[in-house]
Amino acid sequence: MSEADAKPHHMMATIMGFGGVLPFVGCAVLMYSGSPGVSIVALFANAVYAAVILSFVGAIHWGLAMREDRSSGWYVWSVMPALIAWAAIILLDIRVSLLALAIGFTLAWSVDRQAHLRGLIPDWYMRMRHMLTAGATISLLATAFAPAAG
Repeated sequence: MSEADAKPHHMMATIMGFGGVLPFVGCAVLMYSGSPGVSIVALFANAVYAAVILSFVGAIHWGLAMREDRSSGWYVWSVMPALIAWAAIILLDIRVSLLALAIGFTLAWSVDRQAHLRGLIPDWYMRMRHMLTAGATISLLATAFAPAAG
């Protein structure tokens, strides 16, 4: 696929990626509503959404490993973000789970960065990952450290 042919695909990925940050930001904003009911829903919604998206971030590597031009070790990494997310949700206090999920996103970004440096991930994707990871992580931290409502 030529670079010109790839542009619409990159644009759709960019739209979907940045759209995917909106629930993180929305939940973080709702934490500051002053309503205990709204805050508790936003708190849990952000943790569950983060777990789903962290799983998705890992699954990218499963798909790349299926191309068969990469080490099968990428299959092992591809499931690690899902396991981190699952453990964070079931084993930790909800606010602590948000911190663990933020660490998980940072770890996944770091692995993606290393893959990018090896030429395994395209430039456009890594540029997008920088911004998406920052948006998700900042939102998770803002949610975790929001004052208790009421």
